[in-house]
Amino acid sequence: MYTYVMVAAVVMSLMLAVALATFAYLMVPRVKLLLAAAPVNRFDAIPTRVMYAVKFAIGQWRMPRDLVAGLAHIFIFAGFLVVQIATIQHFAQAYAPGWQVWGLRGTVGLYYLLIKDIFEILVVLGCVYGFWRRLKPTPSRVGRSWEGVFVLGMITTLMLTDFAAYGGELVVAGRGGLPWNPAGHFAAQLMAPLGPEAAHLIATGSYWLHCLTVLVFLNFLPIGKHFHVITGIPDVFFRRHSHTEQVPAIDLEKTEKFGIQTTADLNWKMVLDTYSCTECGRCNVYCPTVLTGKPLSHRQLNLDLKKALIDDYPARFGGAKPTGDVEKKDSLPAEAAAPTLADLIGGRISPETIWACTTCGSCEQECPVFIEQVPRIIQMRMHKVLMEGDMAPELARAFKGMENNSNPWGIGFDKRDAWAEGLDVPRMEALSGEGGEAPLLYWIGCAGSFDDRNKKITLAMVKILRAAGVEFAILGKEEGCTGDPARRTGNEYLFQMLAANNVEVLNRYKVKKILTHCPHCYHTLKTEYPQFGGNFELVHHTQLIEGLIDSGRLKMTKEIRTEVAWHDSCYLGRYHDIYDAPRNVVKAIPGAKLVELPRNKSRSVCCGAGGGRFWMEEHIGERINEHRAKEALAAKTDTVGSACPFCLIMMRDGVAAQGKEDVKTRDIAELVAEAIDVPASVASQEAAV
Repeated sequence: MYTYVMVAAVVMSLMLAVALATFAYLMVPRVKLLLAAAPVNRFDAIPTRVMYAVKFAIGQWRMPRDLVAGLAHIFIFAGFLVVQIATIQHFAQAYAPGWQVWGLRGTVGLYYLLIKDIFEILVVLGCVYGFWRRLKPTPSRVGRSWEGVFVLGMITTLMLTDFAAYGGELVVAGRGGLPWNPAGHFAAQLMAPLGPEAAHLIATGSYWLHCLTVLVFLNFLPIGKHFHVITGIPDVFFRRHSHTEQVPAIDLEKTEKFGIQTTADLNWKMVLDTYSCTECGRCNVYCPTVLTGKPLSHRQLNLDLKKALIDDYPARFGGAKPTGDVEKKDSLPAEAAAPTLADLIGGRISPETIWACTTCGSCEQECPVFIEQVPRIIQMRMHKVLMEGDMAPELARAFKGMENNSNPWGIGFDKRDAWAEGLDVPRMEALSGEGGEAPLLYWIGCAGSFDDRNKKITLAMVKILRAAGVEFAILGKEEGCTGDPARRTGNEYLFQMLAANNVEVLNRYKVKKILTHCPHCYHTLKTEYPQFGGNFELVHHTQLIEGLIDSGRLKMTKEIRTEVAWHDSCYLGRYHDIYDAPRNVVKAIPGAKLVELPRNKSRSVCCGAGGGRFWMEEHIGERINEHRAKEALAAKTDTVGSACPFCLIMMRDGVAAQGKEDVKTRDIAELVAEAIDVPASVASQEAAV
């Protein structure tokens, strides 16, 4: 026995030394890439970040969004954690046979055995499901992942060897494992006919195979997609507090280089994101670009960035690429690295990839480790626009319109309030000298001011506000584009110019509360204007209308017999979690019936207008608005409803492309305005538009 213990200790020491040295060899270059990346502050609100890690990384809170696959992953993850205590004991017992973790002796240890066995059984069931998903005839969203099969095999091996190790001990000891060690008991029953000696050999072999598998698994993690086992929890800990957070403002006067050009421009959270991708494919399930055959796949973009980081390692740090099986290259001095790095956009990532994104946020909504896809795409666009002047001609026209006339249509800014002629709509300028608190400001937005179809939404809101007795005012010609399309397409310079002008006007009138029917204006004014001293309370028109109905101030007396297939705006729903208000309003309209689309709320599919895509032509694959319109038309309603001026236009065009002129596309304000009695002057103005 003494000889066996000595040999076991020596063998285990050698195994650990080789494994840990190899692990360090694999990790050092990856850590160097992380530490050399650009800075970003993610060390604020530590208690909140701990909560993120506990809830989403350890608690796996997002996994059940895909119920069966999510539960299978939870089984594997939770079981893997529980079994680690037994694994620690296995390694320690090479030096001290029979050793147990302090506190797991006696009755507590028996309870742990029971819990461990239950979780190990769940892990095996989860792995069986995982094997099926990767090997079934019709590929799932994870694809034919042979790396996944290999890892599942190692995890299954860990569970089965643990069963066998405990089962063999039970046979040698001549006792059963029930009720505390049911899996071990089952293994013992299988081995019992072989006799104690054979059972002891099987148990010993299983013990060593278990330990060896753990060490092989440890060293496999850094070189594959399962690196997220190591980096996933930190990635969740350092996540943005919300994907609705501001795009970081840039000091235009002090910055000489804008956006992301090479891997050296990635900040450390972006590098950590590339390490943490699980390649699960959740980001692609509701992504409008993937669904319509565009060249943007967020999973592939993450893999491309990770490959670029690895490929650039020799140029940045010298030596070989940080993998164990690549051709070595001559060392280069670190200070000479930057000029040798290839641009990301071009040979490595196609321009069509970054320009396809609608910034709808579905990828970030679904990602279990909170990879931040949209910010890096915006910053790649920023480099192309501000450093290279490389953009689509139609986008350049929109920029020119925003710069010269403060609207992407390029219509004269003096026409911004032409829709209000004859309506006696109050202006903030006229009310500014009266003193007291500023009234509710109705922010019309560019679409509501210049697009003929969307002017009807504006007029409908004026009807509603007057019918409910709400005091309000508009800026009229003083209102400017919020700059949302400029910022999302990388023109930070133009965005900041527009934002500064608007904030100056709003603060001059001491505006406190702003109403808007445009989710893009809502998001920009609420989330990003505080960077420039603009702190305002925002209310979307769906929220205001819901409140007016609930308070009894707005009474709908006319029956509107219509079935409304509801389309959720990304910037209203996914970005700001406003889902119930529009639905409650539709349900309150006499005679109206709400019809949910199969993909709704946080899993709604983008109309294709976000991220500045409204101002760019769509040349590749199926048009996104037509893809979404087909789903809406399949509901067989007479109306497709929305609460965003850009969604309205996109859905209108998508419905028309299917030859369904009998199906109306309407904003929620139009439906409500039709159901109420309104001033005749307003009704006549609407008819004239």
